[in-house]
Amino acid sequence: MNMTEMGEVVAYLLRYRCAERQPASGRKRRAAREGQLSERDVCALIDDAGDAEREALRDFLAGQGLRLRVLEAGDYPGIAPGSRYYALLPDPELEQPPLYTREPVFEALKLRQESRGELAQWYLQLWLLMHTLLYTRYNRALSDVSRYQEATFTAAELVELLRDQLETLRGLGDSAPEANLSLLDERGEDISRRVRAFIDLQVRAGLLEALREPGDEGGEVWQQSLLGALESEQIGIHQLGHLQALAEGRAAPCEDAEREAAAAEEGRA
Repeated sequence: MNMTEMGEVVAYLLRYRCAERQPASGRKRRAAREGQLSERDVCALIDDAGDAEREALRDFLAGQGLRLRVLEAGDYPGIAPGSRYYALLPDPELEQPPLYTREPVFEALKLRQESRGELAQWYLQLWLLMHTLLYTRYNRALSDVSRYQEATFTAAELVELLRDQLETLRGLGDSAPEANLSLLDERGEDISRRVRAFIDLQVRAGLLEALREPGDEGGEVWQQSLLGALESEQIGIHQLGHLQALAEGRAAPCEDAEREAAAAEEGRA
């Protein structure tokens, strides 16, 4: 794999976030497009790369705060025998450069002139509610990656859950968190439009897959992808650990460190 081919491999992974040697879900391998390799060629280039070339690819991705996770058949359900699954994930130990923007998220969720803070609140609420459907109702932990094929929901279910959440917030009256007050200004079809935009974002990011199309009997059904399950597990381990500590009445690591530092300072006094 020369530098040009490495750039083409990275460009493909940035676009689709994953590649499979032999997709097992019935999905056809992605064909080549103008300026883009085919999925088959991407997998072949990575498979055939020597140790030095793989190390160079790892360094290239690390410079962008990313890492490539390689999974074999048997690691998780849904990977065909003899296949290999490549997942591009943020590296939790590295900082991503500012060239990765959240602007597409804000643009997709915007209906009027909402601030970025308000749109971030919408994304957070929808993300948490989606995970309620994908995890909580299946009694599934974020670490249960292998159960991703069970995790399905419909847009109507997410709409209903969001409506219930907003009614709960309204019921709090003046005690509702100030950051959530902007969520209560919805009208008409706003909720359905935001849910549709949010799901489209997840599909474009490779985190959800269509199990049943909108035109089919019963409406659309969305399933979590293996990439989506891997990313949720990583978020649970590296970004949500402090919330779990609070829920269990434990101090977060930074609070422990602050206490130890204060005790040490007191001992020196």
